[in-house]
Amino acid sequence: MAALPDSSSGQIITFYSYKGGTGRSMALANIAYLLAKEWAGNEKVLMIDWDLEAPGLHQFFHRRFTGSKGELINLPDEQLGLIDLFYEMKTRLEKGVPEEIPDKFFEDLNIEKYIAQLDIPSLFMMPAGKNDDGLYSSRVNVFDWEDFFNTYPTVIPRFADYLRKKFKYVLIDSRTGNTDISNICTSLMPEKLVVVFTPNRQSLTGIVDLIRNATDYRKQSDDLRPLIVFPLPSRIDNAEKDLRDLWRMDRPTQIFDGYQPLLEGVISEVYDLPNCDLTTYFDEIQLQYIPYYSYGEELAVISERTEDRLTLARSFESFNERLIDVGSPWEKHAKEHSQRMYDRVEKTVFISYRRDDEFWALAVYQYLTYHDYDVFFDYTSVAAGDFEQIRK
Repeated sequence: MAALPDSSSGQIITFYSYKGGTGRSMALANIAYLLAKEWAGNEKVLMIDWDLEAPGLHQFFHRRFTGSKGELINLPDEQLGLIDLFYEMKTRLEKGVPEEIPDKFFEDLNIEKYIAQLDIPSLFMMPAGKNDDGLYSSRVNVFDWEDFFNTYPTVIPRFADYLRKKFKYVLIDSRTGNTDISNICTSLMPEKLVVVFTPNRQSLTGIVDLIRNATDYRKQSDDLRPLIVFPLPSRIDNAEKDLRDLWRMDRPTQIFDGYQPLLEGVISEVYDLPNCDLTTYFDEIQLQYIPYYSYGEELAVISERTEDRLTLARSFESFNERLIDVGSPWEKHAKEHSQRMYDRVEKTVFISYRRDDEFWALAVYQYLTYHDYDVFFDYTSVAAGDFEQIRK
C-alpha cells in the first residue's frame, strides 16, 4: 500500500506545453525567481531542465552561475546534469535493486554534483547534462526511458519523494508533445501541472489530451498525491481585443471552442466537478504578448516592477500567487473581491501622444483594451478637437 504524502515536504511543479514557442521555459524561470526571492535563505528552489532534446533553461540565467572561485559565469559545459544522473542510477541499479529504494541510494549518488548554484539566493538548477565532449546528443538518444521505468518502476517515484524532502519547490521544464519524457514529467513527478498554451487549435487540442492522460494515470497509480492542473494562456496580444475575446469564449458562429469553456469542460470531467467556472481565474491569469521579450532571454520579474499592472512581471506574480496560495484554478483567490472594481459602463478613450512616447502610449493602450475600454489610438497625427471625426 502506498504511503500518504508528507504534507510538510516540498512540491514538484511541472511546466508543460504541447507545442514549442509558448514561453514555457520563460514562465518557469520567472516563477522560480519569484519563489527563490520569497524563500531566500530559508528554503531551496530547484529548476530541472528535462527538455533533453532542446535544453535551454540555463540561458535565462546568463552569467548568474557561481564559479569555483565565486565568480559569476555561464553554465559550464562540463557541468553534470539530469541525463548524467540517470546513467549513473542505471549503472548502480544493474548491480542489484533493493525491494524498497531507500533515501541512501540517492544520497550515495551525491546529487549535488548534478546541480549548479546560482548567485540568486536559494535558487539552484539541474541542467540537462554536460556538453563538453560532443557526446551529449548520443547520450540522450540512446537512453531508453520506457525500458528504465518498466525495469525499475519504483525509482522515478522515489526520486520525486527524495527531491521533495530536499527542496521547497522543484520546477520541471518538460519536453513538448507526447513522449516518454513528457509522460514522466507530467504523470509521475508532479503534484501540480502547469499547462502553457497559446490560443490556437494545435496547442489547445494537445493540452486537453495531456490533461486527460496525466490525471487518468494518477488515478490508477499507487501515488496518493493529488495532481492539480493550472492552465496558463500565453502570448495574448491585448491589442487584438476581438480576437482575444473570440478565442477565449464560445461564439454561436465559431467552428471551434474558446479555451475557457474547453478547459472548464475537461477540468470538470477529470475532477468530477458539478461545475467549473474559470472566469475570474482567466480574468487575472494571462501572459500578455510583449514584443521586447521576443528577443533574448530576459527575466521580466528582474527588469520590471511587479507592482505595475501593465508589466509582464506583474502577470507572473499574479500567476505565482494563484499557483502557490490557491488549491486549484477553480477555487476563489482570497484577494478576489465579491464584485469587480468597476461596473460595466460605456468606456471610450482616445490616446494622443508625442512620437517619442509611442512605447508608453502603446502600453497604456494594451492595458485599457484588456479592461474592456474602447480605445482609439492615434496612429496618425490627429489634431486636438478632431476626435469626433475619428469615431465616425
